[in-house]
Amino acid sequence: MNEFIEVRFQKNGRRLRIKRQLPGGIEFDESDAIERTIGVGFMARSDATRERMRNIARVQGWDLGQFKLNVSVEDGALILRGVNADALPEGVYKLRFEIEEATTSGFQPVDVDHDSGATVQVEVEMDDRTIDVDLTGCDPQIAALLERSTIDGATAVDWVRDDDHRATRRACLLNLLASLRSRPTLSTSLINLVHDVFLAANDRIYARVDRTLLDVVNGLVADPEKPFFAEGKPHAPIHGRLLSAIPEAIDVRARYKELLSFRGEGKPSMQIVSAVPPPDLPHTFVDFDLDLGNPLQDVLGFVVHMGELLSGKPTNHLDLRRTLGKTRAAPFLCYKVVSA
Repeated sequence: MNEFIEVRFQKNGRRLRIKRQLPGGIEFDESDAIERTIGVGFMARSDATRERMRNIARVQGWDLGQFKLNVSVEDGALILRGVNADALPEGVYKLRFEIEEATTSGFQPVDVDHDSGATVQVEVEMDDRTIDVDLTGCDPQIAALLERSTIDGATAVDWVRDDDHRATRRACLLNLLASLRSRPTLSTSLINLVHDVFLAANDRIYARVDRTLLDVVNGLVADPEKPFFAEGKPHAPIHGRLLSAIPEAIDVRARYKELLSFRGEGKPSMQIVSAVPPPDLPHTFVDFDLDLGNPLQDVLGFVVHMGELLSGKPTNHLDLRRTLGKTRAAPFLCYKVVSA
C-alpha cells in the first residue's frame, strides 16, 4: 500500500514552503530561518478507522495510545507515511500541529483512500513581534561581554541591535545575559566567568567560559540554600550539539568529550550544560538556556502521537521578558517587546 498524507503549510493564504528537515524539526523558507520543533496530533474520526489504528499499534507493539509515522520533507511539504507499507491504513483522520514560534488552527480533517494519498492545507500564524533594544544604560559587565562577543560574523553589540536578525534570538541573548548578571547574587554573578558568546539560538546561547565555572557551580550545588542542582549528564540530545559547535581546531575540539548539566532554582530556571575541559586548557564551553520552571522536553526529529500533542515547547524568550521583569534580573534587561 502507498497511503500517505501531504501537509502543505501556508501563511496569509500564500504557500509557506519547508526548506529542509533538521535533527530538531523543520526550517521554513524564510529570512533568518530557525529550526522549529514540531508536534503532530493524529486522531481517527470514525470508530472503523480507530479500530484499524489499534490493530496496527497492537501488531507493532506500540504503547497504548501511540501511533507512529515516518515523516519527511518533499517538495516543500511535510509527508506522513506509515512506518512500513501496511502501517497507515485508509480511513478518516484529523491532524493538528504545534510549531515552535507559530500557531495553527485546530484539528484539520483528512480522508485517506486505499493505496492513495491525501493533501491537507494548514494555515500558520507567525509570531511577528520584534524588540526595541536600548544599550544606553546597559550594565557595564553586560556591555563589555557584548563588545568581546561575535555572533553571525558581527560584534554582539551590532548584532543585537540589528532588526534583520530574529527578535527571539536577540531576546534570548539579552535575557540570558541579564540572568547571568544576577545569578547567584548581584555581587558574585556568573557573568564574570564568561569570556564571550559565539552563538545565539532561539532558546539557548553558547559561550566560552573560564574553566573555574564548573568549580563555582559545584560550590553552589553544595550550598545548603541550593541555588543550583547537579543533574549529571544532560538527557536531551540537543545539548550534544555543543561539542560539535566548539570553535576550536579539530584536534582540540575532540578533547572535549563529556557534558555535565546543572539547573538553577527559581522561575525561570537556568540550565547550564558545560563541556568538561581537558586538564591543561584554561577555558571550556557552555550551553546556557532558561526554562519556565520544570525542564521542557526538547524534541529531536518528529514524534507523532495519537490524540495527544507534545506537552513541551522551547521557551519563547519574547514571552519570558515579562517574567524576568519581575525578578532580580529586571534592572539588566535593556530591551522592550514591540507588537507587530
